[in-house]
Amino acid sequence: MKIVYLSHIVNVLVAGMMGTLLFFNLNSPIIEVFGPQSPARQILSCIYLSIAVMSSVALISKSKIISIAVVLFPIQIVYKILTLIAVSDILNPVPWSNLAISILHAYSLYLIYKNQHYNKNLS
Repeated sequence: MKIVYLSHIVNVLVAGMMGTLLFFNLNSPIIEVFGPQSPARQILSCIYLSIAVMSSVALISKSKIISIAVVLFPIQIVYKILTLIAVSDILNPVPWSNLAISILHAYSLYLIYKNQHYNKNLS
């Protein structure tokens, strides 16, 4: 399913970029929305990089792409939706970009489970 590949590619690009910028404390206007350098920001960078690594593994090991997606995407959806509640600044772009990625991942999961149900009915 191409959408699952797209979800993993978005993870590699977005989480990989954000994780790298935060991890190495690289100055960027994008990074300013995360606030000043702190242990919490470094922990977030590790989470982003972990997401990027796992999606990279899924893309490289095509036999694992679905099994990684059904574990990784729900975790991402939950934490990304929670950012909408936790971040009180409605102008902060991070929760809104998180929402967009959550919608993509939710659609990927929907298609995975729909396809799985369809294949079970064929057996």
